[in-house]
Amino acid sequence: MAESDVAIVGGGPAGLAAARYVLHAQLQATIIAPELGGWVGNRFTLRGQEPVDSVWGGGLVHEFEQRVRERPGATYVQQEASRITRQPEGTFRITLADGSEIAARTVIVATGARPKRLYVAGEREFWGRGVSFSAISHAPLFKDRNVAVVGSGDRALIATLELAALARQVYLIVAQPQELAELPLAAKVMARPNVSLFRDWEVQEVVGDEFVTGISLVGSNGETRQVAVEGVFVQFPLLPNNELVRGLVTLDEDGHIYVNHRCETNVPGLFAAGDVTNIHAEQVLVAIGEGAKAGLSAWEYLVTLD
Repeated sequence: MAESDVAIVGGGPAGLAAARYVLHAQLQATIIAPELGGWVGNRFTLRGQEPVDSVWGGGLVHEFEQRVRERPGATYVQQEASRITRQPEGTFRITLADGSEIAARTVIVATGARPKRLYVAGEREFWGRGVSFSAISHAPLFKDRNVAVVGSGDRALIATLELAALARQVYLIVAQPQELAELPLAAKVMARPNVSLFRDWEVQEVVGDEFVTGISLVGSNGETRQVAVEGVFVQFPLLPNNELVRGLVTLDEDGHIYVNHRCETNVPGLFAAGDVTNIHAEQVLVAIGEGAKAGLSAWEYLVTLD
């Protein structure tokens, strides 16, 4: 079995940035991912506005993707990885979905995170046309519009504050308000004059025509209500894609891979970057920087072995 210098699991911003730096160091890199680019190719559109990129930094990610595809030393395996194991001699084996294996001297895990969805009618249909999972990316598009924030924890509260600075009215939909009441930011959120809290309500449906026009709510007592909004921000904590390394590396309480400032895990030779890690700020530009750092750290690690 041929052995790669670095196996990079994940083809989003962090994985592509890592690959770019690994290849620049003249190492052999295997990139394992169902597709390259992650979410950056998606566009966001509202009524009366031209479509915009869903994330900042998309152009840079596309440039990395092109260079990775063209660069000698790069192998792209268009599959899901199902397992990573460390061998007794310190190298790694990555098992793919079809049962085959890839050997590598080091591994960079850049599998990202996924949003926790509502799983209600209209959520998927109107994604990118009013439904968003990122307030920091899309809040500026909703100036002087009515929006809803559905979620929990600090993520929902911070999104509400971001939107309240721009939107006409923000409706915060909370199924379990007692959780928010215990958070320090809650009082600041409720002090905003254009924020309305729906306690003990859940979203039943996202409705619209070409774009979002409202949400259907159901209360804990069975009462229903329609609220007119142009945006729905689903703001639950992201779910890290950590299945590959559970039981292998240290995870934090939320399931993120714990890394240090060099993107090192507690397992020598195993690095991680991007939204799957405990590093703050789930943004493309942050993931690019962390991916670059992981690539450099993997190269430095290999230098110490040679």
